[in-house]
Amino acid sequence: MSTPSILSATQKLRSLLTREEKIKGLGIVGLALCTSVLEVLTASVIVVFAQVLNQPEIGQKYLAMIGLGPDLSPGRVVLYIAITVGMLSLIKNLVAAAEVFYQNFSIQKMNYHFKNKLLHCYAEIDYGFYLTRNSSLGMQVVAGDAEQMFSSGMVSLASILSEGIIFLCLIGMVIYMNPALSLAVFGIGAILALGITKGLLPKFYQFGQKLQEASLYSSQNLIQFFHAFKEIVLLGKREAFVNAYKYHSSKKSRVQAIQASINSLPRMLIEVFVIGLFVITIAFLCIEHDSPIQMIGILSGYLYAGFRLMPGLNRIINQLNVFKSIIPSIERVYNEYTLIAVKDHYVDVPDFQFEYQINLKNVSFRYSNTEKDALSDISLDIKKGECMGIIGETGSGKSTLVDVLLGLLKPYEGVIRVDDKYPLNSYQWHQKVGYVPQTTYLTDNMIEANIAFGEQDIDEIRLNNAIDAAQLRKFIDQLPQGTKTIVGERGIRLSGGERQRISIARALYRNPQVLIFDEDTSALDNETEAKLMEAIHTVSHNRTIIMVAHRLTTLKACDRIVVMEKGRIKEITQYNNLEKIKVLNHV
Repeated sequence: MSTPSILSATQKLRSLLTREEKIKGLGIVGLALCTSVLEVLTASVIVVFAQVLNQPEIGQKYLAMIGLGPDLSPGRVVLYIAITVGMLSLIKNLVAAAEVFYQNFSIQKMNYHFKNKLLHCYAEIDYGFYLTRNSSLGMQVVAGDAEQMFSSGMVSLASILSEGIIFLCLIGMVIYMNPALSLAVFGIGAILALGITKGLLPKFYQFGQKLQEASLYSSQNLIQFFHAFKEIVLLGKREAFVNAYKYHSSKKSRVQAIQASINSLPRMLIEVFVIGLFVITIAFLCIEHDSPIQMIGILSGYLYAGFRLMPGLNRIINQLNVFKSIIPSIERVYNEYTLIAVKDHYVDVPDFQFEYQINLKNVSFRYSNTEKDALSDISLDIKKGECMGIIGETGSGKSTLVDVLLGLLKPYEGVIRVDDKYPLNSYQWHQKVGYVPQTTYLTDNMIEANIAFGEQDIDEIRLNNAIDAAQLRKFIDQLPQGTKTIVGERGIRLSGGERQRISIARALYRNPQVLIFDEDTSALDNETEAKLMEAIHTVSHNRTIIMVAHRLTTLKACDRIVVMEKGRIKEITQYNNLEKIKVLNHV
């Protein structure tokens, strides 16, 4: 089975970087080149040093080239060459340390910026597109695939580049010392490298695919387990959910074990290969030279190069394996980023005003991957300051109509405008709307933070006004910590009614011009609902109210009521006429 090449994956990864990040990549290359040059210089001086130990007069010739006198004693010659080796080694390692720090800090900064950019793109995707996706996928892409793409993929590329340049430079030095022997040695090495490349690297791509799939499903099972824990306990499904997680977790562990084991094989092969070649080299030199002294310089160079190349080559192969296993993550991130980046974004309309009415003309909407319209030919005008109710049986299109009015769903036919001028899919329209959903999401934070949702500096006046209007004052005053009380994850420490009232307070905190209630009073008792509707009526002055009803009594204060049936408006009527409409038998 053919697998994507390392080059194509590298090109995709490069396309995700900004111009500044690509420049930083060139900086990494520059430091790698400096380290390589110093590595070769160090190896060359070690070869000279080995020769000088046996023939100090050779060292005198080298030192004379840099201006030192020819009358130096053999001891001084050895001393100066030794100091040169030490200084070069120190400088080389200082540059190598700078390369490592610059490389890792640059890559992690790229990682940080890209994940923020990716999440920002997710924040702007079309809501209809969002509804077609599993939230676990987005979480895995941001926290898993994107993280691996940089922390493993980019680091692997940088290591391959750095070690590869050093590897090539040292090979060049060894070839220069003895071309015939070196070409024979590296010819054998090339055959071994080809076998590893063709035999092992494709396996690591397949391992990466399996790990990616297992990580996604195990993460999804964990989310389901913790979010549905209450139902799991009551239904006695603990073992089913635990076993589902165990299956994918076991698969992930097994693949990781095989991958780690195979990853250690190249090191063993390289060690045997290098030692074997060193023995062959000695045999070759013994045939070519009669005196062992003549072999010391060359052997020293080969010995240094061999034991420097052995761990370097091992790291290159290991990092190639790692990068190959990360390619599925790079492809997923690339595909995901290019896919969400072309989605329709919300528009910016700085002069947006809502003065007269919301106009819907022949609006039809259909969800992705479906053939049936959720809304068909809806025409409706909602006047500013009007209180409008929406009712209908389950599946009649009530919630879809609300999402269209919120500007979250874009119809494929028809036009929606405010004052026949401004589009609803704009940031400014969202600022004018307060929305209370059927199911409220509360963060594991204080009550005041959940009401002011996302604001760091809470406006105490608006906070208290919203609390009073949502009939939360009596409840909060009974709490020892008041608005500082922690509600627990998803508001688990509160009753359903209390969660909904916090949701209503959240909508009122923004002091919106339009309030949309999507069956929000269903968890409230009759007395609390009556008080809440009275409060809503009080705060509805100069506000437009749209209410999707669960209880018909909720609609008493509505000026008009829209009756939905099979995605169409069946009738627009008033509360007193509701009993005459047959659809109400099903509401």
